[in-house]
Amino acid sequence: MNEHLRVKQWVTTEGELDERHVKGRETLYQGWNGRCVERFIGADGCSYIFKPLTHPDQYGKEQWVAEHVLPALPPIYPRLIAASSPGTAPERSWIVYEDLGRLVHDSSEETMIAAAAQIARWHSLPAAQWAGLPRHGHKPPMDRMLDELLELGQTVNEMLANLGIHLTVDQWKRIPVWIRLSSAALSPVLCHGDLHPGNIAASEGRTVIIDWEHAHLNNPLWDVYHLIDLSHPLFPRRVSPELRERVLEAYLDGRERHGERAERVKRSSFVQWYHAYAFVFSIWMLRLIEGDLRREHCVWPEDQLRNQWRETAAALNQCAAALFGQTTGPHERPERGIE
Repeated sequence: MNEHLRVKQWVTTEGELDERHVKGRETLYQGWNGRCVERFIGADGCSYIFKPLTHPDQYGKEQWVAEHVLPALPPIYPRLIAASSPGTAPERSWIVYEDLGRLVHDSSEETMIAAAAQIARWHSLPAAQWAGLPRHGHKPPMDRMLDELLELGQTVNEMLANLGIHLTVDQWKRIPVWIRLSSAALSPVLCHGDLHPGNIAASEGRTVIIDWEHAHLNNPLWDVYHLIDLSHPLFPRRVSPELRERVLEAYLDGRERHGERAERVKRSSFVQWYHAYAFVFSIWMLRLIEGDLRREHCVWPEDQLRNQWRETAAALNQCAAALFGQTTGPHERPERGIE
């Protein structure tokens, strides 16, 4: 009996681990729908990762990516061992992955630079082979974020002013120009889609990238922003302008190693576009976090959200400084948020 069929017998028709074949289990985290991702010991004595569908919008996507996209990459991802049969109802669907061991999500410079090199590698693959992938992930595309912020106008200006960022009309006009220039000059690439610090790890001396269910085709800046500046309530980190510069350099070095001379644009242009992209994305993230803080019942604890807000505000300040030469001091989030 092959490995797939053997492991498949350890899961019931209801999409749950069968206690008769499981020697031990450990909950790793709980998904949005309440179902849990678990590490378990199978009947063969080996350790595996059991991942039921944790969000209905992702039905079928993760398995498709594991089967059709990930084999083109180096072994930086967990291997798919078994999965529920096609047509299985979403509430009973599941995947079993190999267990890569204890993952360290330290967001150290070494890990971020190693991840930048890997991102450059998969960004250099011909995207045409994945024409069936969507063009955006579970967050709005950048052009929609930008349009939303421009429509908000004064509300965004007031939020920036509370952070000590004061842009002139001419400075504001440069932001959409840089965003649109990057969109025109940088070809869509395979993007992981959700490359926050919890999905990047070190394991036994190698870089590991997990949770590829949001893979799609997009501007390469999407993945690079997630790597460097996307904050997460569960995985705090500190990014300085110097670290940001080194990670960007590692990414661009990687693109050149794989035959892409920064998409035939100057490095200085790519770096400028990155800061504009991160500026817009960080404003959008701050508004998202503000909404979570106002919500009466939120999945994240308030202190973790406040720390995420501070990290995102710091990234926004640093990007403003890089683009316009503005420097600001530390700021605390108002108690009830930005009205």
